[in-house]
Amino acid sequence: MTSRKDTILKAAKRTAKQAHAAASKRGSKSRSRVGVEPHRHCSVCWKPISLESEPSICGDENCQEMFERREKSRKRFSFLMYFGIAIFVGLLALQIFMGASG
Repeated sequence: MTSRKDTILKAAKRTAKQAHAAASKRGSKSRSRVGVEPHRHCSVCWKPISLESEPSICGDENCQEMFERREKSRKRFSFLMYFGIAIFVGLLALQIFMGASG
């Protein structure tokens, strides 16, 4: 009769051997895929496009419109964030100045 400790040890060794075999089998496969050219994807519809296309959208009219809307929204958000921070810093400086002179 084998002890519980021996049973667990045998199971652990068997699992380790299986994991090692699976890892070596995976490692022997080629890492590069033949036939897939380097590319990027349209940021709207995720179709493959060339690496040189700038902005990263395909030629579809819907994708161009959506990209322009997103870009406009992103610019507006960035402006409002910086404007809000500037107002906060300005009010903080005003409060410090008024407190120091009073």
